Amino acid sequence: MNEGFLLAAIGTIQVTFASLDLVERVQSKSARHDDERVRPGTVAFLVTVTLAFVVIQGALMLLAPSAETLISGVRGILGASREAPGTLSPLAWVAITAVAFYGGGLADYLVHRFFNHTQLFWFTHEYHHLPKEVFVALPGLAVRPFSVFTVVPTAAVTVLLAQGTAVVLGAPLSDLRPLEWVAVLNAFVLTTSHSSFLRAWMVTRPGRLAAGAMRAFGLTTPQEHLVHHAVDRVGNYGNMTTIWDRLFGTWTDPDRAENQDRPLGLAYDQDFLGTLTFGRWKFSPRIRERFQLHRYCRLRDGGSEATLARPRESDVP
Repeated sequence: MNEGFLLAAIGTIQVTFASLDLVERVQSKSARHDDERVRPGTVAFLVTVTLAFVVIQGALMLLAPSAETLISGVRGILGASREAPGTLSPLAWVAITAVAFYGGGLADYLVHRFFNHTQLFWFTHEYHHLPKEVFVALPGLAVRPFSVFTVVPTAAVTVLLAQGTAVVLGAPLSDLRPLEWVAVLNAFVLTTSHSSFLRAWMVTRPGRLAAGAMRAFGLTTPQEHLVHHAVDRVGNYGNMTTIWDRLFGTWTDPDRAENQDRPLGLAYDQDFLGTLTFGRWKFSPRIRERFQLHRYCRLRDGGSEATLARPRESDVP
């Protein structure tokens, strides 16, 4: 696979929307936290947490099988280990891309719903639901330390579907462009679904048209995914596509009044350190106050409960 293309494309997407989200946060600051200013130390703290998340994510990804290993393994399963040279026809290209994207979306839905959102494996996803503000630049949204638990099975199914579809169509397996573009499309939807800039823009007429186009293709919009991050709502597990939520009855309509302006984040006391230590250790009240963690985490006021509480099964979304 063209790793240079993938890194450049995915990096551009994330940097672009993180930057746009930061601009949107500045423009809308008067509507949040009683216009409380973000301290320079808070910014430095969040950058440090992000870097720590990057290190953890990178280290765990090194333990995961590479794309080449997954592709070779899938070809062995399909009995098609030889790479026949050639280029896909436009029709085959579209068919393979569609099957891999929406079929991979099913794998993502199942892992997200029945693995990440269970008490036993909630630690693999808790950090992602920690922020009570959802925008791309926050740690746990753009950078996900335990994402390997979701990425590997979803990627394996996506590769299997792409290469399997190529075998069925009699198309060359060596042309990996559909897989590359599925990876870019996944990164795009995962990023935009958490973008506060895009959510704000989509209230405009062009934005509403864009949201309508995304929904027409079953792509997860920022409004739909925001409901998933609400404290008191469940559903909308599809990170890339809403098709499977609709099919399995877990889709929650973001346009309904009762699903709008819901509190976001966790229903219990937690912070960035706690999500990495299974709730055993958390930042002290002094650090929480100094770095304004109340802006981003749902915290209780002081006491041992605020620093030692662990999530209960009833707390898991």
